[in-house]
Amino acid sequence: MLNFCVRSETVEEYLRAILYLRSKHGLARASELAKYLGISKAGVSESLRSLCSAGLARQEKYGPISLTTKGERLASKMTFKHRVIELFLAKTLRLSKSKVHAEASRIEHSVSDETVRRLYFFLGKPRRDPHGSPIVR
Repeated sequence: MLNFCVRSETVEEYLRAILYLRSKHGLARASELAKYLGISKAGVSESLRSLCSAGLARQEKYGPISLTTKGERLASKMTFKHRVIELFLAKTLRLSKSKVHAEASRIEHSVSDETVRRLYFFLGKPRRDPHGSPIVR
């Protein structure tokens, strides 16, 4: 799928971050993405070129980043997974809200779509994660 040697978890994190920044600021820029992910602007630029080559994102030179339909679907799926896992960790395992984000970020890449779907139903098809963000299926 991608023509660069990066773990799929990294690709998923980039796509989720772009979706998040766009929802908060109306658009996502490389500098905001670097700050949000805690990496260099050069690292973001290199990865963005690869995401664009793979058909997951688009960016005009120095312009905002947008997701393709394919990138949007993957980012939305990962956001759904992340939020369901956060809610499971908070509600069922009673982890603090301050810890569930980091834990969910580690788990979301390993857990199957089927398992998350079952967690979603187990939790009663929730509408919001522990932080109040919408859970959209």
